[in-house]
Amino acid sequence: MRDAQQIGAGRTWRKAVRNPAVMRLQNIDPIDESANDAMPLKLIDLIFPEAEDDHIRIRAWQELTASLFVTNKTDTTLSSRDLFFRCYHLGRMLFFDQRACAHHAERTLSQIVTQGVDHIVIALQMSGATRMISRDGEVAAKSGDFFVLDLAQGFQLATEGMSAIQICIPRRRIEKQAGNMGVLHANVLPSSGNPLLKLMADHLMNMRACLSRTDAEQRSHLTSAALAICNAVLTCGSAGTRDDPMPAAIEIRQFIEDNLQRPELGIELLRVRFGLSRTPLYKLFDADGGVANYIRNRRLAHAMRLLAGVEGRPRQRVSSVAYACGYQSEKIFSRAFRHRYGINPRDVDQTFPRAAVPEKGALLASWLQNL
Repeated sequence: MRDAQQIGAGRTWRKAVRNPAVMRLQNIDPIDESANDAMPLKLIDLIFPEAEDDHIRIRAWQELTASLFVTNKTDTTLSSRDLFFRCYHLGRMLFFDQRACAHHAERTLSQIVTQGVDHIVIALQMSGATRMISRDGEVAAKSGDFFVLDLAQGFQLATEGMSAIQICIPRRRIEKQAGNMGVLHANVLPSSGNPLLKLMADHLMNMRACLSRTDAEQRSHLTSAALAICNAVLTCGSAGTRDDPMPAAIEIRQFIEDNLQRPELGIELLRVRFGLSRTPLYKLFDADGGVANYIRNRRLAHAMRLLAGVEGRPRQRVSSVAYACGYQSEKIFSRAFRHRYGINPRDVDQTFPRAAVPEKGALLASWLQNL
């Protein structure tokens, strides 16, 4: 590894990716959203020397993106010279700018359960076309379209070559539609004829053009605007009333995430905590199969992470994990876990490795899991 080089206000590290292809990791200290304008930009930038061969390029790109998808190049005769990957950590979301050659990708069950993330990817197709396959069928996004992916669900992608701008947002930051995002999973949103989608496309393209030249305050404003437009797009035309519980979706889901260890976490605790009746709470979690189902799935996803050591701690005993996830007995926990994942909790370390993320993608994986 080369020595750190000072570039402007920040630090840049260059790492070899088992070959001369290089990944630049700029300013990897944790983000403080209240920091002043001097706060440096956090950036992952995959750099390929001009002379490098296609096989090395595609392998380096696969290693970096492994925390998002398992990818395979579909045609070895096609050049990967145009491969490009850049990711900005903007505190409240990740901003991706990338080009890719022909490939297919899959988000696997192993990735879903070991990462335990609850994020949404909204992508603007800049060129080429992307086919998405989910349990609901197959759709295609062409240049100018948006498509939506729920990282808590499985899917497959295929393209003959494409470029896209993508933003990754925790579900809790998507307001009124937070409980209904599963409906939009692997769906295409054509921007033609939709002024809000056109506005979002323009904003994302402008962000791509200027992010590297902005200071912390400017990046915060750009991020706030992107989140506001995104929420406007996703809630446009929804029925909302004054009694609609959806505006509380962010707080409720975050409260659940912060209290998974409490055995009493359930509909009654949420009613008291947020002053809502049963009907609006049930409505909020309709797309998740109900309140109890959502809480159980989040508990089990957290348990999988603890058992696999993904949380950065040594693997824990099954009984300890059960109690840490709000279960009052190891037997009840093991039965629920086996029903959800088809394996016993004690077998997790053999079935699901600590993290199916190569070293070069570890930083991106960390950003994703801690967003």
